[in-house]
Amino acid sequence: MIGDATDPTTFAVRIAGDGRQICVQRGTHRFIEQRYSIFRAEDHMDEDKREGSWHRKNYRSGLQPSTSIETRTWGFAPCWYSVAPLALFAVATLACVMPLIGCGPQPLSKKEVAEQAAKPTTTAVQYPARPTTPPPPFKLFHQTDSSLTLVTKEAATDDEISAILWQLRDAAHAHTFDALHLPQAFIDKRDPIVWFHLYRGSKCASEKYAAKLPCDASYHAAGDYTYGGYANHERDDGELLHGEGHSLQLWNPDAPYTPPPPGH
Repeated sequence: MIGDATDPTTFAVRIAGDGRQICVQRGTHRFIEQRYSIFRAEDHMDEDKREGSWHRKNYRSGLQPSTSIETRTWGFAPCWYSVAPLALFAVATLACVMPLIGCGPQPLSKKEVAEQAAKPTTTAVQYPARPTTPPPPFKLFHQTDSSLTLVTKEAATDDEISAILWQLRDAAHAHTFDALHLPQAFIDKRDPIVWFHLYRGSKCASEKYAAKLPCDASYHAAGDYTYGGYANHERDDGELLHGEGHSLQLWNPDAPYTPPPPGH
């Protein structure tokens, strides 16, 4: 920036005036304007000859109208009258808009990215409601050192299978397996898990331990109940099965559970 420049041009917004008084200058001032004439307003043909030729006063350029030459133009339109408030408004508007255009959100640091990546993303699991259908009768079909195979009627519905699995859950937490004709002492000694496999009918119920498969090479149980765990000895899980690889979890196995009172 050059200080104390000769008649610096002020940044100001001006309104065009005398727009109708436009004509062609017949000739140029040969001592100053060595070029062809162009359209200009009347009485402003030799405006450029005065620019920067003298100091009217010690003028400081800024966002205000210049008083050095009141009828100066930018060469684009004649007779622009100074309106400094409009210039200030234009600059203020530009200052507000530029951050919105050129400034986006600050990028995350490597530490912040790592912290966000480490946060677990959990999705709420929707479990089906406990069925109101009463559980049908079932019986103990086979027992191993860590599992019990149960059999119910062949035509048992999904709600009836689910009701049996809920019945097993109640018995596990209330310690009432003996009332279901299942060995409570065996279940109490689990190390650390005991599995209950529930079948519709007995046709395929021996598939987990028989030397010859009674059905095709797949799992045919209608439901599974698992009781116990290494970290949580009271953990239990119940699943309604619909063929190989298709299951429906009936409740949250890690949530604490209190069985309802008898008769409810």
